Amino acid sequence: MASPAGHGQRADELSIELFTADDQPLVRLRYTNAVGDGFRWIPDRFVVRLRPRPGVVAADRLELRLPPGWRVLPLTEPTAWLVFPAGLPEFPVRLQLVTRGQDRRCPLLIQDLPVDFCGRNRFDPHRDRLPWANRIDDLGEVEPDPVHFRKTFRFALGSQRFFQGLYREVVGLRRLPDGRIQGGLCTGLSRTALARALGWLGGEVSLREVVLVLHGRQLSDRALLAGLPWFLLPSPRRAYQAFVRDLLTRGWSDRCFDLNVPRPWRRDVLQALLGQGHTVVPYAFCQRDAERAQVWVYDPNLPDRAAETVVTIDLVRDCYEYPPLAVDGCRTTIVAVPLAPYLHGRTAILASVASPFLQASRRLLGVLVVSLLGLALFAFRHWSRKR
Repeated sequence: MASPAGHGQRADELSIELFTADDQPLVRLRYTNAVGDGFRWIPDRFVVRLRPRPGVVAADRLELRLPPGWRVLPLTEPTAWLVFPAGLPEFPVRLQLVTRGQDRRCPLLIQDLPVDFCGRNRFDPHRDRLPWANRIDDLGEVEPDPVHFRKTFRFALGSQRFFQGLYREVVGLRRLPDGRIQGGLCTGLSRTALARALGWLGGEVSLREVVLVLHGRQLSDRALLAGLPWFLLPSPRRAYQAFVRDLLTRGWSDRCFDLNVPRPWRRDVLQALLGQGHTVVPYAFCQRDAERAQVWVYDPNLPDRAAETVVTIDLVRDCYEYPPLAVDGCRTTIVAVPLAPYLHGRTAILASVASPFLQASRRLLGVLVVSLLGLALFAFRHWSRKR
């Protein structure tokens, strides 16, 4: 984007060119943690040159304006500056060349810099993937086990009915008589892989048992309450920002993304949650402008294609796409809950209350879901105030 240059010099005749400190053409700047533990600019300095040099405006009347926090040193070469980027990139990352007059400054040229804001989590999908994909051919048929149930929950209302009802619907992988596959363990597989990558499981554990326990913990009160704000106030942009903020502040993130989550006002929301929601592990991101960001994810359904499984987030419209699950560009709910509620949530009061109504009519189920959400929201607010 350019503004009129004035003084007989047309703005479209001028351009800003970027070079490295050793005078090589610079195509893009990067702010990344790919080469170390912390985020930094690559390169950490670069040269800005104005081409061609304006013949009318004196070089000593030119001023290069930079994003906040950046520093600049003039070079001996006229109309050239050495720039030191600093801080987080705020898109658009813009340089402005102005001419200084006696009492005012006139814009000569405005140009957006090509910047890649990219980062990686500690999770490496090739190193940290589990030995199974979320397929019955890998895992075999999975049915509820009372031993795993007791390791999953310390307390639930009507434990036996809950075990035979909602828990069985969630923790299972089976082949139906007509050949269709029912169920899946994506939440357990994703969260177990992430917990192991972060070193949170310890050495003497059965990975398969941890998968079943963590998959069942999505029904825990802590997991449901932690996911409630994301569910009732959905925002893919906020989920993306939470993941990025984790990497910026800690260097790692323990969040998973629950995708393809239905909207809460659907009358069949409980069945939709059981049948549609899918959990993945975000492990890298890249943003090149203010409109869009990409997040690479480890998908337990496609563990060998981690380089291709990408969530594209529209930061302006606050929605996302994730082929092949969400391709209409209108999905708005990503639940971005960290691991702690799954590792430590041991009660299932809310889910056990809902369990008997799993096969209820849509109208009754809708009333139940709204009531439970209201109760959960009240409990969440009370818990937040106590903290």
